[in-house]
Amino acid sequence: MSRHALWPLLAVGVLLIAGSGDPAPLPSASASSLTPASVTDSASLAASSRNPSATPTGAVIAIAPPTTPNTSGAAKVATLDLTRVVVPPGDGALVVIDPGHGGDEIGAAAFGIVEKDSNLEMGRRVERLLTQAGYRVLLTRHDAGRAVGGVDGAGQPQGFSAQRRDLQARIDLANAAGASVFVSLHSNGLNDPSASGIETYYNAARPFSTYNRLLAQSIQSNVIAEMTRAGYRVHDRGTLDDACLRAFQGVCFPLFVLGPPRVTTRDEVLRRGGDPATLGFAAGQDAIASRATQMPGALAELLFVSSTDDARLLADDGAREALARGVVLGISRFLAEQPR
Repeated sequence: MSRHALWPLLAVGVLLIAGSGDPAPLPSASASSLTPASVTDSASLAASSRNPSATPTGAVIAIAPPTTPNTSGAAKVATLDLTRVVVPPGDGALVVIDPGHGGDEIGAAAFGIVEKDSNLEMGRRVERLLTQAGYRVLLTRHDAGRAVGGVDGAGQPQGFSAQRRDLQARIDLANAAGASVFVSLHSNGLNDPSASGIETYYNAARPFSTYNRLLAQSIQSNVIAEMTRAGYRVHDRGTLDDACLRAFQGVCFPLFVLGPPRVTTRDEVLRRGGDPATLGFAAGQDAIASRATQMPGALAELLFVSSTDDARLLADDGAREALARGVVLGISRFLAEQPR
């Protein structure tokens, strides 16, 4: 994901275009587990957020659609059917991992790396390690498509409408499941090939802004530490407040999945090529309001696809495993320090 815009293509190196066949191959997830030798005290960190005697069984239970109240004055955006969303049972803290992009929105692409596929593979690594450490995990998507099944394809909403429905569904899933944290995984991309490194975003304009910042700082510091420990040199770009990531006509716009509820007018949807009816506008209705996450959240940008050095790391199994360990340690250490 670009720091300034959704960055669909990069005209350097091996350019991969959405819909151009099979996704670029990525290293398969390592079968190694979290051990005291590889990740310091990961099990004990997990134990502080769960019943040590509880063991996830792999069974699932149905959860109801969200009932997040809307206080913006605008009608809330149409809800999606989440009745078939399932969460693992047990006492471990529930972590929602959001592999960014999906469907026809591929994110950044260069040097044989397609971000949406890289994000999903990284999400699966993080899910595996968190599960081994005793946590319950939900991924917002499990394949190359979007989080909202059926959004892509003939006769389905495209562009802005598809993207907005997709992002709202990721938030709704986390809220409905009662997650402890929401962590979105991306990689960056810029037209400047010298830009490189790792950065993590949080939103300060939320009631739990301090926890957002602490979660982002924990993820950032642990990812950098794990990469260094594994022998990979990366640029530490730090943690960044996305509360005014973009500004237009004096209005600040944060990342959708991290920010507070957002009011969207019918005119804005039409200007951006969207379909108001798809997003829940009733006849004559002028605006809708989104629902925000109800738990601390952060978005990690794990290296730059547009950097030759970073792209090489994103294609390296050892580097990817170190990135995943860092994310897991960041989440577990944050949860271990928070009152339950």
